[in-house]
Amino acid sequence: MDRLLFSALFSAVALSLVGAASAETLKVGPRQKYAKPSQAFQAAQVGDVIEIDPAGAYGGDVGTIKTNKLTVRGVGNSRVKIPANGNSAGGKAIWVIAGNDVIVENIEFSGARVPDRNGAGIRGEGKNLTVRNCRFYDCEDGILGGAGEMLIEYSEFDHCGPVPEPATHSCYIGERCTKLIFQYNYSTYTYQGHLLKTRAKESWVLYNRLTDEAGTGSAVADFPNGGLVVMIGNILHKGPKAQNTRVVAYGMEGIKHERNALYVINNTMDYENRRTSSCFVRVEKTPPGFAPVVRNNLCIGNIPLSNIAQIDAAGNLMFKTAGEAGVVDAAKYNFHLKAGSPCIGKGVDPSKVAGFDQTPKFQYVHPCKREPRPAARQLDVGAFQYVPPTR
Repeated sequence: MDRLLFSALFSAVALSLVGAASAETLKVGPRQKYAKPSQAFQAAQVGDVIEIDPAGAYGGDVGTIKTNKLTVRGVGNSRVKIPANGNSAGGKAIWVIAGNDVIVENIEFSGARVPDRNGAGIRGEGKNLTVRNCRFYDCEDGILGGAGEMLIEYSEFDHCGPVPEPATHSCYIGERCTKLIFQYNYSTYTYQGHLLKTRAKESWVLYNRLTDEAGTGSAVADFPNGGLVVMIGNILHKGPKAQNTRVVAYGMEGIKHERNALYVINNTMDYENRRTSSCFVRVEKTPPGFAPVVRNNLCIGNIPLSNIAQIDAAGNLMFKTAGEAGVVDAAKYNFHLKAGSPCIGKGVDPSKVAGFDQTPKFQYVHPCKREPRPAARQLDVGAFQYVPPTR
């Protein structure tokens, strides 16, 4: 190997080892070095871990994370509560995450409000943000922004999106995001906006519960600029008080990405809104020849599957009522199948996309958990596989 190249590689490895060895754990809370998370943000170095004690009082402690490769997590059995209390970082959010490769775990953000009415629990400005086991309550936006690859999992969004113009949402991912993985989350009860809105180039929406319930919001899942969208194993509910009738909406604001495809596989969709001028999968402004793949979905409600004729649809079952579908208790959002359900064993091969097997591997467990989808000879329709009771 060339001596200069070897020297450069050796130096890079040595620096990475030094960085790993020098990483510290900064503790926040009563009787700790840092009383507030924002103080630890200022002191943190690349690769550090910030651990926050839930016993502390952190109301109004907003801040900006500028450090790369930082992990910030609440410790203990309950999420650490960070209510905004009328404050914001930079007029944007409770926490603004400007660093790259940041992980946030086990935090509850609430009450985010800013003067321009676009306040978020987390404002993502850096690349490659991971949010895990967090809760966003009563924020104008739960999470807003994002760049690079984003992973949001095991998290709850509740009573967000109160602003009509410009609309705010439970979770709103921007076009700087190259790939969003949104999995095992629970989003519910928006006031005005969507339960999930993403402009990412790729959006993988896997095994979530996105349910309006008594909310008055807008779309359940909105992909306004298209892109590659894969939806597998989700529970989607359009409530009776919702302000518009969209369940899955694709391309509503015009296609902006080079690669565009929509796969809606093995979801359970319940439409309770009384307005029947809608459909479960709405597609607009797509290029000629665009054909979404919609397979093995359990659809409850008196609306059609889609608004377009050019659709690769197979294995979907349509029912006007939950009773006809044979689910356990739709009023309590329990869409597991009962014995004798017409959905049992009626699924078709979901096929593959980009080398990814679309056969559902998991199913959602409330709240914000997952379990393996039971193995069976024949795939059932919908988000859940029926398992006969054991004697």
